[in-house]
Amino acid sequence: MSVPARPEPPGAEVPAWGRRLTVPCPACGLATHRHRTLDYDGVSTYRSQAGPDPAHVIAGEEPEVEAAWIALIPGDFPATFFADTEVYHLADGIAWPGPHHRDYGTAHIAHDACCPVLHATQPVTSRGAGELWRAMRLRLARHSHQRP
Repeated sequence: MSVPARPEPPGAEVPAWGRRLTVPCPACGLATHRHRTLDYDGVSTYRSQAGPDPAHVIAGEEPEVEAAWIALIPGDFPATFFADTEVYHLADGIAWPGPHHRDYGTAHIAHDACCPVLHATQPVTSRGAGELWRAMRLRLARHSHQRP
């Protein structure tokens, strides 16, 4: 017996706990993996609220600010071909900046670094971002020609 599918509420494309993590990019429509980060406008609020154990907040509750989400390109890529600001690793479902020492040189890449709609020309931040940008443009071109 299967469970009937529930209709998704408005705004379901925005990730939250219990929602889909693979959603299309609102700009280009290509699939992205959305992950929670601990960054709130570039600053981790956990550090300022932390006590002697920085992994726990003093009040024992999550910060009232909504957690930031980042769109990552599905798959693992060689971290050496990308700029430091484009590379992330996952730990306990949270996206952390930079590569992880146990990922053997692979990392997840931020979708915004090479989204063909956000970048009118090939990004020059890194060689990998430029190559992914070209690949994404080709994929979008193929999909636009296949539609009647």
